[in-house]
Amino acid sequence: MHKLLQRQLKRALKDEAFETENNVLLQSISDAYSQNEQTLKMLERSLFLTSNELNERNETLKNQLASMEHVQAQLKHSLGLLQATFDSTGEIVLVYDLEGELISFNSMGKAFFNDINLTEVTTWKAFLDYLQDRDQLLLLVEELKEDPLKDLSGTLAMRDTRCFSFRSLPQIQEGKLTGRVWCFHDVTLQKQHEATIQYQAYHDSLTGLPNRALLLDRIKHSLAIAKREKNKLAILFLDLDNFKKVNDSEGHEAGDKLLQEVVRRLQTRLREQDTLSRQGGDEFVILLENIQSENAVTSICQDILALLKMPFDIATRQHYVTASIGIAVYPSDDDNASALIRKADLAMYQSKAAGKNGLHFYSHEVESNALQQLAIEQALRKAISNGELHLEYQPKVDLASMQISSLEALCRWQRPNGDRVSPDVFIAIAEQTGLITDIGQMVITKTCQQIAKWNQLDICKTTVSINLSSLEFQSEILIKHLIDSLERFNIEGSQLIIELTESIFMEDKDSIKETMLMLNKLGITFALDDFGKGYSSFSYLQFLPLHYLKVDKAFLQDIQSNAQSSTIAKTIIDIGHNLGLSVIAEGIEDQFMLDYVTAHKCNIGQGFFLHKPMMPEAVTPLLPKLLNE
Repeated sequence: MHKLLQRQLKRALKDEAFETENNVLLQSISDAYSQNEQTLKMLERSLFLTSNELNERNETLKNQLASMEHVQAQLKHSLGLLQATFDSTGEIVLVYDLEGELISFNSMGKAFFNDINLTEVTTWKAFLDYLQDRDQLLLLVEELKEDPLKDLSGTLAMRDTRCFSFRSLPQIQEGKLTGRVWCFHDVTLQKQHEATIQYQAYHDSLTGLPNRALLLDRIKHSLAIAKREKNKLAILFLDLDNFKKVNDSEGHEAGDKLLQEVVRRLQTRLREQDTLSRQGGDEFVILLENIQSENAVTSICQDILALLKMPFDIATRQHYVTASIGIAVYPSDDDNASALIRKADLAMYQSKAAGKNGLHFYSHEVESNALQQLAIEQALRKAISNGELHLEYQPKVDLASMQISSLEALCRWQRPNGDRVSPDVFIAIAEQTGLITDIGQMVITKTCQQIAKWNQLDICKTTVSINLSSLEFQSEILIKHLIDSLERFNIEGSQLIIELTESIFMEDKDSIKETMLMLNKLGITFALDDFGKGYSSFSYLQFLPLHYLKVDKAFLQDIQSNAQSSTIAKTIIDIGHNLGLSVIAEGIEDQFMLDYVTAHKCNIGQGFFLHKPMMPEAVTPLLPKLLNE
């Protein structure tokens, strides 16, 4: 019997017979109790298992929730990082769906929309009114219609002058095209810098005019048109005369202002279709298109010369700067741009040689002369290096005693084959090319060396004159070489006379005078050569510390047959005497000329009739001997 039923019967019944009589009933009740107890145990076990399962599932859910929260936090962080990256790319990023509707953008995109007053929800069509070229964007859209997966790139210019480079890529999700991403970068400053660099590459920085590179391009273009339409064009090569004088006297800033004023004047005369170009320094090239005749070109050039001949007010003073112009014409002279410029340049040098402030058309003779000069220049360079130049000495005679009073050192060039090149030819080329300074140093060295040799002989101290051009006399290197040579060969400055031509008057007179006075202190004296031939000015004769005046031989050659020449020669001699200068008559070629200059009290005579230029060994025996005490 079930223990619970036994306890109940024991507490409730005193009659033991009841158990016997109801044994079957009680056994059924006992079985029911056992069955119930078993059922409760089973139920408890089931509840226990269920509770454990629920607890496990709850823990799993907690873990899953925590993991999801962690993933969500990571996702939020990643999205924030992605958005920050999206915003800090330095580019405008816009995302459009397949219908062309804006679905996403970064902070720069938002600022861009605000800048152009567009709503942030817009289609690509809204940009059309803001572009300089609407068709450009429409063409891009057409390309995408043909190939939606195409990558695009390029540049778009806005109407407000801003410029954006762009890249466009398709947006694909799970293998399907969902839209398109556009990235824009503001390249306005870059384009401006590129435009500036491009401008500077083809324009002169001082005047803003086209430089040689752009000029060549324009000439080539104009030649193509002229050939097609059978027209003529002309190239003018213009070089300013005496521009260096402005730079030297007023400074480069004043020189720049003068160049700018020259450009302004030139532009007033040229036509709209003409091109004015600066080649550098004081050189300009002008392209004249569609010309009718050489007379028309001449007329334009004459107008230009007249404009430039008028005074320039620079640095509170007036300056006079003329021009020399060379002209080459298509098709008669050439059909190549560079060749036309070169030939106009050659013609310009002919204008210079003819006295400046003029114009000259190219001709084959011009080029022939230029090639000949180039050949001489190249040969002269070799001659200087190879020592082909030498000095000869022409005695000067004291006309009162008819004794040799001094010598003039004359540079001569004899080629290895024995041919002699005239000084009139190679000295002019040397001055044009700058080789004159090298020649000047050689003349100074050889002269001082020869004076030192003569000083060691039993003869009177010999005075020798050397010729220096204005270019040489303004060379600090050459003047230093002159002073160093006196010291090197241990000779006195009084044994040197420097002969300067009247072209020195065209230079900075204050600087010239300063150099002359400095050399005066060393004993060096000065002679003015070829007086009356060029820029004669009494004010310069008084201003500069001169000691000798040389009468140009041109005024003595016709004194016997031309009374006017005789009068001019006498006047020049009188000017020298009245200014307290010793007068030297050069170019004496006959007895009549000698008698004339002697009668008019010239101090010194020089010429072939008296003595020809000689080598040092030939002139040495003629030099006056020292008197024996």
